[in-house]
Amino acid sequence: MREVIRRQHKALSTEDSYVFWLRRYMTALSQMPAGLSSEKKLEQFLTDLARYRDVSASSQNQALNAILFFYRDILGQPIGNVNALRAKRPVHARHAPTVGETQSLLQTIRNENGYPTNLIARMLYGCGLGVTEPLNLRIKDLNLERRSLCIRGAKGGNDRVVPLPPSLLPELTQQMQYARTVWQQDKQNRTPLMLPHRLARKYPECQFSWGWAWLFPAHFTCPDPITGTIVRYRMHEANVQRAVKHARRKLGISVLPHELRHGYATHCLECGTNPRAIQQVMGHKSLETTMGSPTRRLTPTLGMGRSARTGRSYPQLRSWLVRIVTSERAVNCKEVAKFQCSVSLLRSPRSTADVAILFATNKRYGPSSQTTE
Repeated sequence: MREVIRRQHKALSTEDSYVFWLRRYMTALSQMPAGLSSEKKLEQFLTDLARYRDVSASSQNQALNAILFFYRDILGQPIGNVNALRAKRPVHARHAPTVGETQSLLQTIRNENGYPTNLIARMLYGCGLGVTEPLNLRIKDLNLERRSLCIRGAKGGNDRVVPLPPSLLPELTQQMQYARTVWQQDKQNRTPLMLPHRLARKYPECQFSWGWAWLFPAHFTCPDPITGTIVRYRMHEANVQRAVKHARRKLGISVLPHELRHGYATHCLECGTNPRAIQQVMGHKSLETTMGSPTRRLTPTLGMGRSARTGRSYPQLRSWLVRIVTSERAVNCKEVAKFQCSVSLLRSPRSTADVAILFATNKRYGPSSQTTE
């Protein structure tokens, strides 16, 4: 099974997960009647997971995918009518920490086990990264002159370029100096870097190239899980998770490392950042994923997007609002004063969308279908 998974270039974590669930399924088969069909055996296994093991919907679907892969790709006997066996995943609201919680957390996080976990946590928030994305950075992925990072093989296996906050440049420069020291020692000791796929065999010189060196190297070498060769790998993400856990317990708040990424998107939208720009930085295929949080959907934006009720862009609504308050459609002074007070809120970028939607949904003063810009 591992050979087929590696031939399809699936992630190592996927390989371990599929093998784990296949072992549990084989153990469960020994306790089932021999006359049952494969579909019934799979149904009974998933039922036991949900009923007696109380696993989550995502874990149940993960077990289903692993077993379906075994029947389809290993045995060549696809199982039919499996849609009914999939558990429905509930929709949860994404939690994003407030600006105050984020500032307190980043100030409280300490370096863990000699690793710069505070710097990594600020990269998670300042660049909108997942917990492993900064750890997978190589030296060639940094461009300090352009203040950008190249995140490779991220969501969907795609690469993306994200801007780098200027406040992180001095510490990143120091970290590069430390990484260069580790790389020089490994080069002298002939300890190769861990490279993806068969790159080490195709380009042996890359194993000792400075460009392929890890930005956050591990303190100790380890065997390659596929070839068994002793290599230099990156630091483990458990150090970041442990540092964030200690900080949040000290502050008495509930913030996970991945939620710093949610906070980045939410806080940028609150400041009026273009949602499309946030989508590109986050690496989302759909804008609905970027705006998927209820907190973000209620967040006003400036200058981009369209009103759901009128289809008009917010700059068009703003110019319409300024024009409507002086028109003859306002029937008395009290209503004119109400409109003028609301339009004064447009001076704040954060209020533009709220005020525009307020006026656009007003039955009496909403823009008519004949009005054009």
